[in-house]
Amino acid sequence: MGNSKKISEWIHILLDTSFIIDYLSSPEKFDDNPKKKESITLANDIMSELSLVNRVHKPQFYITSITIGELIKLETASISRKIVEIFYSGDVTFLPYGKSEAEEMNEFIQKYRKLKEPWKSLQAIEKAKKESECMNYRGWINDDMKILSCAKKLHDKKMLDVILTSDEKTFLPIAEIWKLPCRCLNSTYFPRDMYGELKEQ
Repeated sequence: MGNSKKISEWIHILLDTSFIIDYLSSPEKFDDNPKKKESITLANDIMSELSLVNRVHKPQFYITSITIGELIKLETASISRKIVEIFYSGDVTFLPYGKSEAEEMNEFIQKYRKLKEPWKSLQAIEKAKKESECMNYRGWINDDMKILSCAKKLHDKKMLDVILTSDEKTFLPIAEIWKLPCRCLNSTYFPRDMYGELKEQ
């Protein structure tokens, strides 16, 4: 599901693990992978936009406990403290994954099973992740759904403007099934003007 708000209007922003990883990566290391390089560059450009001092509202970033567990590449004594340092331009709230989020996910799955031919979509998502050579693709999909169940709780409270992700294969399709405002790091969602700057949509 797209997002009609402009970047300058975003206040409540949930960051998927893939977005954070791209933001922490160096684009120069991916000269032989243009798609990955585009994602990394976009992540940095978006964060630069969100860090502008003339923004009317300071961004409120949300990061789930599932993401904290996935960020094992951050070699630091406190991943949470490191995250706060990285996103100094806005406030950071860490969202727990608990009983209510688990119930939200289970309720979604039960409703989805009742739809016409639901497994075609789920099988396509699993196939895409399996083809990405992920060792535990089912676990990865499960984590995506846990993160999105936290996002759904925010969305229901009208405290979610956008979810940012780099994962087009599983995270974005599940977000779209859940009808959550999600944007993926590519030119489709983030076109540029003739000067290479991000366009306000």
